[in-house]
Amino acid sequence: MKTLKKIIVILAFRINRLYESLLLKRRVTKTKKLKEKKRSDLLRWKKTGELNEDWNERSIILAEMVNSGAKVIEFGAGKMRLKDYLPPNCEYTPSDIHIRDSRVIYCDLNEDKMIDLENYDTAIFSGVLEYVYDLDNLFEKLAKSLKYINLTYACADISGANRLKQGWLSDYTNSDLRDIFERKGFKVMEYLEWRKQSIFRLENQNI
Repeated sequence: MKTLKKIIVILAFRINRLYESLLLKRRVTKTKKLKEKKRSDLLRWKKTGELNEDWNERSIILAEMVNSGAKVIEFGAGKMRLKDYLPPNCEYTPSDIHIRDSRVIYCDLNEDKMIDLENYDTAIFSGVLEYVYDLDNLFEKLAKSLKYINLTYACADISGANRLKQGWLSDYTNSDLRDIFERKGFKVMEYLEWRKQSIFRLENQNI
């Protein structure tokens, strides 16, 4: 009986590993196709299971960089946990590629159209910019209205992750990002790393 149970456990483990391997291969294929067409992965972000609770730690770090009383818009808000960690008197608006709540403003950062940012002074990007193709174009738009931006990015020269398996659509290095920030008028006010992800607090020097 013990031998049979052991065999069942081993088989279950191997089947699970095979299933995970197949899922990764599918994601790699899908990511390549998305990159060819410059499209966002709409189907993936409809799945609540893709929103990892472990990301809350990252949201806490970003929230701690926000000024009290800030008017915050979060891009890729997911379950909107960031609002629970913000300083007192902050106004919070969630935006996302998938509408899970009536408060959420639709925004696909890979589309040309940007939502009106005049009512905000701070933007948060937590694990979002890896899925945006053209950060140069995005920061050109953000620079017109936003004073502060807090963001994370798994830099190609730091993270060490297989970007296709992660489903990431852009491949910027830390230096690439800093060049974009500087050209668009943003100064890096604070920098740290979390699990090989770069975290930046930016201030717009032109506003």
